[in-house]
Amino acid sequence: MKKITPFQIILLAGFGIVAIVAVLLFSGILPGYEKQGSQKGTVVPISLWGTLPREQINGVISAIGEKNESFGITYTEYPPSSYEENIVNALASGKGPDFLIISQDMVLKNKDKTSLIPSAYYPERNFRDDFVDIANLFLDKKNGGLAAVPFLIDPMAMYWNKDIFSSAGISRPPRDWDEFAEDVKIFTEKNGAGNIVQSGTALGELSNIKNGKDILSMLIIQSGNPIMETDDNGNLEITLNKENNFGKSPVVVSVKFFNDFSNPNKNVYSWNKALSDADTMFAKGALAMYFGYAGELPEIKARNPHLNFDIAEVPQIKGGRTKTTFAKIYGLAIMKNSSQTKKQAALNSILFMVSNAASKDFSRATGLASPRRDLLAEKAADAYSGLINKMAIMSKSWLEPDGNEVRRIFKDMVESVSSGGLSADSSAELAEKRLEQELKKVTQNVQ
Repeated sequence: MKKITPFQIILLAGFGIVAIVAVLLFSGILPGYEKQGSQKGTVVPISLWGTLPREQINGVISAIGEKNESFGITYTEYPPSSYEENIVNALASGKGPDFLIISQDMVLKNKDKTSLIPSAYYPERNFRDDFVDIANLFLDKKNGGLAAVPFLIDPMAMYWNKDIFSSAGISRPPRDWDEFAEDVKIFTEKNGAGNIVQSGTALGELSNIKNGKDILSMLIIQSGNPIMETDDNGNLEITLNKENNFGKSPVVVSVKFFNDFSNPNKNVYSWNKALSDADTMFAKGALAMYFGYAGELPEIKARNPHLNFDIAEVPQIKGGRTKTTFAKIYGLAIMKNSSQTKKQAALNSILFMVSNAASKDFSRATGLASPRRDLLAEKAADAYSGLINKMAIMSKSWLEPDGNEVRRIFKDMVESVSSGGLSADSSAELAEKRLEQELKKVTQNVQ
């Protein structure tokens, strides 16, 4: 039997009070931090790290602090490229944050650094009732608790250039992948030398498509393979090369489809390694359809204020019964090396940050979706927010053992097929074995 940590003992001992407050906050009886202004208590300063924009997060944190004098969070933003390295270096020097904003591809890799929040604090039934399905990635059924508390959802959307569409006489973005392929053929233009000067879409490579790994994950999941499954005992299993009910391998079908767009011999050829990065191509008006996260919207607008574009749901498999997109889900996780006092303060702060009122404010400030079912059920303030919320509800993802390694594995899988080095079946089989090795590596680190 696994030993209960001091942190869990503290949480369990105070469960009665915490549970009552949690129920009141999440039911809306307590409206979050709006009525807390008169409360006074000892301020326990705690630090929060993340990759979300500082001005967006700090704006809401400051508002909470003005209403609640015992709320003392200092937030530090780090670039995604160096975020985990900064965490490791800080811990090595005996420093670091008290709690983190993590995405689903950081959960397994950083389990040895974070504290499990016991299920007694947040029962699974309540959790599933409060949060949309993608949030279940933070449930640790094997150890009986939460790896993180759901914070925000950043769904993948399809950005489309309205001028390119209207110039081609096409009035709306494609709804399924068949329409998508036909549109790509119309939009892609080449010069006299055969070089692509305007691309219908960016697919078929990972070297210059920053979201390539996630696009490929989305295609595989849409095709019926979750990539990873959890059994009744909470054990994780890689299912990348598993066949669907029709005897087909979703990963093989997805890789072939993905690669067609970078194959000069295919009529949908529209992308290659020589082109600029996909987000750059879209920002300068040379890419008709770009798959990016909702959180990329401010950056695209800033790079080209005159770009006439919009966002839409990603295309779906024609005739499919379930609509799906991929998403990043951010959660709030407590650091293991933090003191017991600060762990409790971090837990209390998390409770405020995911309550109805605060979650709505964080959603508005970031332009991302709240993971709360009650807020997603409300009428959106505008058409953009409504679309983001809709995509958040239908979003799916998976617990990548290590995001950087998964990208390398997917890149090798795609390139080995496009180069002719391996068949799609052999490449998928090899990728599955490599993912199993990565999963084994991260799970061994926390045993």
